[in-house]
Amino acid sequence: MDDGKLLVVGGETDILHCGFSHSISHEGRRYPSAEHFTHSVILAQLKLNDSHILELLSCRSSEVKHRAKQLLTDNMPQGHSLESLRGYLDQSRQSYTMEGLRLRFQQDPAFEKALMETKESLLIVCDPNDREMGIGMDEAQFMELVNQERLDAQKVGLWMRSSQHRPPHVGANQLGYLLMWLRYEEREKRRNSKISFEPHVIDGISTDDDGNLVKISCNDQIVFLKGIFQPLSNYYAHPFEMKGGRYRSVEHYAYEKLFNSLRLDEKCVEKIITTVDPCVLKKVADKVFAVEKIDEEVLQSKLARLDRWRQSAMKHKIMKIEYLQQLLLSTGQALLVDCAPIASDWTCSTVESELQHLLTKEYVTNQQLVEWMCAVEPPRRIAHLQGNKGAILLMELRTKIAEVTPSRIPLVIPPVKSSLIDTISHHLICFTPESVFCPLYPAEIRVAPDQPLLPSPAHYVAQETAKYFMFNDGDTRYVLEERSSIECWRRLYETVDACYRGQERAQMWFMEKRQKMIHESLRMLFEQHAPLLRALLDTNDVFLAYCARWGSVDSELSVGMREQDLRQWLAYVDLGTKQLIELCTRPLAFRPPFLGGNRLGFILMDLRAEFRAKGAIPWALPELKIGTETILGTDSPAESLIIDEPFDALDERNYVQAWANPLLLLAKKMKEQSLMNIARLPKACLRLLTADELKLQDHLSKIDAWKTTKLDTTWLAEVPPEELRALVMRLSARVRQKATECDKQQKDLSDLSFEITQMQYIRRGIENEVLKKPATKPAFSTPSAANDTPPTSGYRSSQRPRSPAPRQSSGQDRKEFRSEERRSKGRAPRDMPVRVPFIPKKPEELKEFKSAPPPKKEPAPPKPKKERPVDEELSDGEILDSDED
Repeated sequence: MDDGKLLVVGGETDILHCGFSHSISHEGRRYPSAEHFTHSVILAQLKLNDSHILELLSCRSSEVKHRAKQLLTDNMPQGHSLESLRGYLDQSRQSYTMEGLRLRFQQDPAFEKALMETKESLLIVCDPNDREMGIGMDEAQFMELVNQERLDAQKVGLWMRSSQHRPPHVGANQLGYLLMWLRYEEREKRRNSKISFEPHVIDGISTDDDGNLVKISCNDQIVFLKGIFQPLSNYYAHPFEMKGGRYRSVEHYAYEKLFNSLRLDEKCVEKIITTVDPCVLKKVADKVFAVEKIDEEVLQSKLARLDRWRQSAMKHKIMKIEYLQQLLLSTGQALLVDCAPIASDWTCSTVESELQHLLTKEYVTNQQLVEWMCAVEPPRRIAHLQGNKGAILLMELRTKIAEVTPSRIPLVIPPVKSSLIDTISHHLICFTPESVFCPLYPAEIRVAPDQPLLPSPAHYVAQETAKYFMFNDGDTRYVLEERSSIECWRRLYETVDACYRGQERAQMWFMEKRQKMIHESLRMLFEQHAPLLRALLDTNDVFLAYCARWGSVDSELSVGMREQDLRQWLAYVDLGTKQLIELCTRPLAFRPPFLGGNRLGFILMDLRAEFRAKGAIPWALPELKIGTETILGTDSPAESLIIDEPFDALDERNYVQAWANPLLLLAKKMKEQSLMNIARLPKACLRLLTADELKLQDHLSKIDAWKTTKLDTTWLAEVPPEELRALVMRLSARVRQKATECDKQQKDLSDLSFEITQMQYIRRGIENEVLKKPATKPAFSTPSAANDTPPTSGYRSSQRPRSPAPRQSSGQDRKEFRSEERRSKGRAPRDMPVRVPFIPKKPEELKEFKSAPPPKKEPAPPKPKKERPVDEELSDGEILDSDED
């Protein structure tokens, strides 16, 4: 009913009814139906004998309720009555009916299929014998009620939700609600099984009290210690106190302990203390060792203890600073990678894009990556992955802390208000970093009338960030001098990571200030560019998803997937926009691996609601006259952008290389090759054209100089492909232009020929009209000449005029265009008819001249009859005609 939004469930013969005859097993017993199971368990809870329960199991489903009530009345527990047990019986019946339906769902595939095929329909149980579990009427009565009241699914749902709105003769439909709740439970279980990934249990590098390697839980997520996670690294200048001293970083503590163990003087130790960047401490220490001429054997024996000092300092720093504990727990069960720019066993010399690409291989997991990092001799091609000791020790520490701390902090503030989320529709629009909605879009904005234009909203964010972190003039100039928004964005994160302005200030920027700056920059963008605001308002209430590659620095801004992967993943997992919003607003630890927070999409939806509240109307704004795919940046190579790595839009890897995302990890988990092929589907590479006009003109001049009999094409083999494509386009444009010119000339000739033909028809028609009129004598003619010479037209004989039908050109046709002087030269003047002046006529008047009708023939005179002799006698009966008289 109502296009599938409302489904009617019949009585015990309906497969969805709890009384349907299908045996279920539970704790070694078999029950004929879920209805038998419900009442049998209730009687067993009330301590009735097994003989009574067996008697109940022998009844039909329609008789179970009545028989159970009778057995309970006959064997009522002492001190109770039906009235005192009414509340318990009603509650127990619902709970045990639900349990029986769950058992049947697990054991009856037909019931499972039938229930899940109902999708989101409202289920109405039409059972005339039960007003609690059903509605107290059969299907025919319910259909009659629907027709009388003109009910739809919405109104019936209102009746079922509230007893105040429900008519008194309509039951409560409890079984329908239990079936819908079971359907919801199973759908959520299936969905969660697809978006959740069981962690891998891998071996760490430290040992426990028994000498065994510590076990680490690790899922398929990878987080690099940069951006907001950088304070977790040993090579980040995060001050902490330990054993009565204050140290700039873990490396500062370790090297100070090393210098003290070598008994170096205070000046040498001061060089370590005054070094700002922990990554250069090794170079400083090597120079000191060279100057002090430390014995190599003594130095190596002390360096062996350096890792232990690092480990103890790192553990102490994390355990004493609560924020670092929460930050470590916020990584969930991800594989941590310390990518500090230093050659050490405690770091990993790789980039984020490489590890994400390795995870696309079916045989590569995070467990395999950790084994390669800890291996003594890893494979030669991935030998640079060896190391990462500091991050693995952090994961060991995280496992211990997670056992006693279940909470996880979000890495950013909540995205939008709940009222805005409620207005978002079920439709989805994806945009990329190349879209006009992205802060990287190169549209100039002006902060104030007296300030210069900024090349893009990203430059405004960089400018405000420089003020927030108090960059020096050199760093500010380094960030803002680049007009490319992508390069400016990359330099901004690079400078933020290197500025060391304190953990609290950096935390506030990543969690709140950055999003507010982006919000303000986009607001100015839409205020100063009305067509862009029109494009935003045209999205209506659609959910906006920012599709870009997942990165540890800006993981909260994008959704972490390509558009085609996101849509395929949502369809396979059966997720809507509401569920996607709920997933994106979770903390990183509780999201599927490599699913981002989509904060940029939420900012745009918030701005859209803000402009609507101010009264902005889409059709009152100028339209952005570019295609929809261009507005959204569909299939852009910028989808593979990782902001802190160099990006080249022409790099082939941005089109053909896949990276780890929820769809690909799901395909690996489900081992579905078709899904894996979709996740690895490459984009079509751009076909580039050269913009060097001088080279193009040189190649075109060579082609124009070719002789048609001999073509020299050997030099074309050395021409780059982009120049060849431009040449083909130029030559194709020439051919199209020439064809257009030829078509135009042919059309002009056809029009001219048609006009000439029309003029000939008009002229001949006029001449025919003149010939029909009596000839007038010219002023110079004599009476004798006028009598001797019949009137003629001068170029045609006095014979009857012919119809001006189309015919072949002849000499006489050419004579028609000779002038009067040429015709009369050397000959005596002839009588000419007086020509009437030519007056052009309307097209509808010309129809009569298209074919001149021939003159009517005069009837031939009758033949004279032979005269009869007057004296001739008439025969008998002959009558003399009157003419003969």
